Amino acid sequence: HGTYVDSSLPAGVSVGDTITYAFTVTNTGSAILTNISVTDPLVTVTGGPLATLAVGAVDTTTFHATYTITQADIDAGQVNNLATAVGAPPSGPNVTDTSSDPNPTICRSCTPCNTPDCTITPLPSNASIKLEKHGTYVDSSLPAGVSVGDTITYAFTVTNTGNVTLSNITVTDPLVTVTGGPLATLAVGAVDTTTFHAIYTITQADIDAGQVNNLATAVGHDPKNNPVTDTSSDPNPTPCATCTTPPSCTDCTITPLIQSPSIAITKDGTYNDTNHDGITNIGDTVTYTFVVTNTGNTTITNITVTDINAIVIGGPIVTLAVGASDSTTFTATHVITQADINAGQVDNLATATGHDPNGNPVTGTSTDPTPCTTCTINPNCIACTDTPLINANNDTYNSVACDISGITG
Repeated sequence: HGTYVDSSLPAGVSVGDTITYAFTVTNTGSAILTNISVTDPLVTVTGGPLATLAVGAVDTTTFHATYTITQADIDAGQVNNLATAVGAPPSGPNVTDTSSDPNPTICRSCTPCNTPDCTITPLPSNASIKLEKHGTYVDSSLPAGVSVGDTITYAFTVTNTGNVTLSNITVTDPLVTVTGGPLATLAVGAVDTTTFHAIYTITQADIDAGQVNNLATAVGHDPKNNPVTDTSSDPNPTPCATCTTPPSCTDCTITPLIQSPSIAITKDGTYNDTNHDGITNIGDTVTYTFVVTNTGNTTITNITVTDINAIVIGGPIVTLAVGASDSTTFTATHVITQADINAGQVDNLATATGHDPNGNPVTGTSTDPTPCTTCTINPNCIACTDTPLINANNDTYNSVACDISGITG
């Protein structure tokens, strides 16, 4: 009878553990037997020979053997063994017997021996596999910084964490096509870091989310061809204070994508001589056109424009894609006052406000795409759109306002 002994680390069945064999020899004949020996093709039997064994006598202490378990045994899930006893009667040829197991271990998963009398010692298998996946952002396309077309390279580490050899290992990923493999075999405790690779191309939706979540699956097969699987974890997660771990995917590899939301607005003013008399009058107007541009790397939503010196109509813009410009939604009108005429120009500043995908406000103050070169710069509003006013007949448009008394025409 064989008894498994967990005699080496790690705990559980592993290479270097042992099986101790106990032998019981019984004289079942009618004559004394002498010079009895026990041999075993699998192990070296210690003890003996047994000098004599009386009729009906039983010996349980003379013969012993210890077998050291190999990886092939664990992969097989069992150790089969058959011993032979030989004794000499007072006359005639030697008598022999092959062993049987007086107390066979019940093993429903074991494969029967070719010889029904085999002693079978089952070795419980613990097939398992571990998959680790780490993503690295690569700024692989213009413009610099996170943008559509950049990539994430994924590195995969596959480890055999069980006690049996694994074969035909593949890695799949719902987000990317994994190249490499299958891995033919992976020994117990072995680690593979070179077989599997993947590259993911970043989309606008990923940048708007601020991260890419991903989970891969490794599938191998134990020696009996049963599948062994594991979903990936990240061995070195990138710190990301703003990332959100999906409740349904706590082991996901999360690669943060830096968001840089920004918005720009230009504002151009045109003087309107409402009564066409060639002189700037109270009640004449300045009309403003606005161009709003998404200059960041995230989609901007719910964009409005406000103005400190004009009434803005139009909007809000529901969404504005990265790089997109809107020149038609917003317009504004300013009604000229005497103070404007006295100043010879109208200074004005607008503000565009939108929201990034996280709901945070994104603002930009206006600049003038066609700045007035003759206007006086307002030190309190350097970025203002300055619109010159005509306050006398035959003044040249955009000229400095004529303010010399007594001059007409």
